Amino acid sequence: MNVIFYIAPFLTCLPCSKLIALYGYRTMLRSALLLTMSGCGLLSLALGCYSIIGALFAVFAIATGVAAMQVVANPYLTLLSQEHKRVGNLTLASAINSLGTTLAPLLIALALRASPIDYVNHNEPIKWIWFVLALFSVGLFAITFSIKLPDIIQDKKNKTHSPTLWGNTKFIYSAAAIFIYVGVEVSLGTNTINYLSTIGKWNTEIAISLISLYWGGALIGRFIFGIFADRISLKIAFLSVTLVSASFILLSILLNNAAGGYLLLLIGFANSIMYPIIFSQSMTTVPHRANFAAGVLIMAGIGGAIIPYIQALMIDSLTLRFSFLLPLALYILLACWGAKHLKPASSPISVLE
Repeated sequence: MNVIFYIAPFLTCLPCSKLIALYGYRTMLRSALLLTMSGCGLLSLALGCYSIIGALFAVFAIATGVAAMQVVANPYLTLLSQEHKRVGNLTLASAINSLGTTLAPLLIALALRASPIDYVNHNEPIKWIWFVLALFSVGLFAITFSIKLPDIIQDKKNKTHSPTLWGNTKFIYSAAAIFIYVGVEVSLGTNTINYLSTIGKWNTEIAISLISLYWGGALIGRFIFGIFADRISLKIAFLSVTLVSASFILLSILLNNAAGGYLLLLIGFANSIMYPIIFSQSMTTVPHRANFAAGVLIMAGIGGAIIPYIQALMIDSLTLRFSFLLPLALYILLACWGAKHLKPASSPISVLE
């Protein structure tokens, strides 16, 4: 399921970008909501019927719809925001995303506690969560017609921009930074549980519950940073959080105990500001190509599937403790990207000038 969820955006983001160039952001936003609604409804039905094939198709549809919404929403929000508010607004939007990742496990746990899965009597409570999400998507779809959304449609002569993106070295480095960031965030979120349970000697169930502090830290950090983003230096902020994260991982390797696990959990707070800073900086390197740039950046999220796999291989060969040398090195790489590509002035450049 996880592989499909990361493969789908990789396959569909560039086609979505081309459709945005043809039909505009508003039309593609509505189409993405329809696709997500269909996927949620199909997954609810597949879970009720215990159909693995149906569930796989549904997950692919949901992942494609969500990726399309990201391709639309991130540059759309950037284009509609005032120049000095772009990073802050993108951070607040990311905070809403973090709210979903924080609440979803909680809702599933509550649903399972209230109504445990009963295969004999075909009781599958999770299907109702997906049914509610399908209805929620319908509501959002209806809202897009009830409010007047501005639109941006590119000229037909500018329909194909991908070759220009590949020739832009700064953008390629920024896309690589997104790949690394998503990968290391997901890898830490997964392997911190193993660290807490095996090295920290915590009960597995407690370790799983503690990981909510990791994702919750990202949520809190994004809300705070979203408010103050236009008042601080993005370069100093980015270098600070990447180097602090690297330091915490190094300490967790050296300590090799429960205290090291707590340090890993704190990295969630540091992670909170990295994505919006990298994304906004990426947009400044490709003026007039926001839709294609967003498609490539969302595709770069496949790092969330690749880097955890690489760390898993390192666990087998180097042990869990020393596998954290990988995220340590990756945070140092992110710090190098920030030092080279972020300007001392905090305000991002206008995407469409």
